[in-house]
Amino acid sequence: MATISISSNEIIAFLLVFFRVGAILSTAPLFGNRSIPARVRVLLSFTLAIVVVMPLRASGGLAGEAIGSLQYQGVAGLFLAILREVILGVAIGFTASLAFSGIQLAGEFVGYEMGFAMMKMLDPTTRVNVTVTSQLYVATAMLIFVLVRGHHYILMCIAESLTKMPPGEWEPSASLVGHVSSVFSGIFSTGLRIAIPVMGALFLAKMSLAIVARTMPQMNVFIVGFPVQIAVGLMAMAISLPFFVKVLCALFSSMRENIFAIVGG
Repeated sequence: MATISISSNEIIAFLLVFFRVGAILSTAPLFGNRSIPARVRVLLSFTLAIVVVMPLRASGGLAGEAIGSLQYQGVAGLFLAILREVILGVAIGFTASLAFSGIQLAGEFVGYEMGFAMMKMLDPTTRVNVTVTSQLYVATAMLIFVLVRGHHYILMCIAESLTKMPPGEWEPSASLVGHVSSVFSGIFSTGLRIAIPVMGALFLAKMSLAIVARTMPQMNVFIVGFPVQIAVGLMAMAISLPFFVKVLCALFSSMRENIFAIVGG
């Protein structure tokens, strides 16, 4: 009967990989959705950790000096190594999720212009009150994200990170903070770029209503204005849908470059 021998180095390496994968899946889009139970995410992280560790074990990639030195550093050294893996995983997942933050911001811009600022709903995925248009934009973006296989980018980045940064060998650096900060600073421009066609149409509609109110003072523009803004906003959203999809494809391609830049890919 064949037996499987597992060394202490391999156990430590698997533990580090598990925490890295778990941190990525907990913060990445789609996988980190709060509608997915925590037990499912833990099980998925455990399964993916086994899948990516097996090739490393077969090639001898788990016998690095960093893993061996953790045995002599005790619990404190192992805890710090796990903390570094979690930081790396959160950085990758958070950078990927920033794309959807820009999309949600675009929905907020459009919602305020359409008059939906007082009609906010609780988003179960982010636990914050957002407008209806914001939820519609995020839901559409998530569908496009799956269609362009954006979730494959996350899985590819996990494998790439273990190739370029084996377990226990990554160290935090100022370049990581600068890279994440630069991506974070682009949220506003991303949201504005997505929302600008609808906001432009709504601006023209408001200008037209202002001219009507000036020429026909007897008309109650406030009563007419709300349904007109909603109708114009919905029509502009429908007409600009091809542009929205094109921007999303470019945004997800940029997201792939940003997360792979963290792991040096």
